[in-house]
Amino acid sequence: MAPNRLKGYPFKGTEIFIVYEKQRNAMVDRLIEEGFIRSKEVEEAMREVPRHLFVSRAYWDEAYQDAPLPTRNGQTTSAPSIVALMCEAVMPFSLVFEVGAGTGYLASVCAFAQKTSKILTTDLFRELVSEANKNFEALGVADRAVAVVADGSGGPFMRPAPDALIVSAAVPEIPQKLLNSLPEGGKMVIPVGEDVQELTLVKRIGGRTFYKDIIPCIFVPLLRPNGRLL
Repeated sequence: MAPNRLKGYPFKGTEIFIVYEKQRNAMVDRLIEEGFIRSKEVEEAMREVPRHLFVSRAYWDEAYQDAPLPTRNGQTTSAPSIVALMCEAVMPFSLVFEVGAGTGYLASVCAFAQKTSKILTTDLFRELVSEANKNFEALGVADRAVAVVADGSGGPFMRPAPDALIVSAAVPEIPQKLLNSLPEGGKMVIPVGEDVQELTLVKRIGGRTFYKDIIPCIFVPLLRPNGRLL
């Protein structure tokens, strides 16, 4: 059996794992062909991070379709094409603050795409945070990627200020606190809108704020600790 590089994960080197590895590479090939992956860094990260291990066993056979999949607490893990776009939108980065950790798939892709970066990701659901940290540990990035139970909608609570903000939940409009937290040269990617959102890139350059629409998308709404929508 091949060495198990994913500490704590079963099936490495077995037939079932090889099947999913082939499916993952085929998915990445499609995303490159369709223009969702443009950088070598994100391509390599998407080939390395096993998406099926970020969803429940019942969804493993669907993990390499380009579609969102349910996780816990009514939340989802984003479609691989959207994950690739979000990661590439804020590259290059050295310090990331993410709102909406989920099970840690996007943060893991970012960690593999920028191998010296550090990532703090937040979620309101303790079960998801626990699962994300387990995944970071198994992938060997727990020294650089950490999930915490917190309301990240008020902006990053870390110093120095992160040069990349990722919001993995939908907002009707961009929270002012998140805008205010963008440092000079910083970038934020966030889905903005009601039923259907526009994935939006925000940049702070020369003291001015610039916006660019990337692609229509659908995310679960961003929640506050009281369970209400933002």
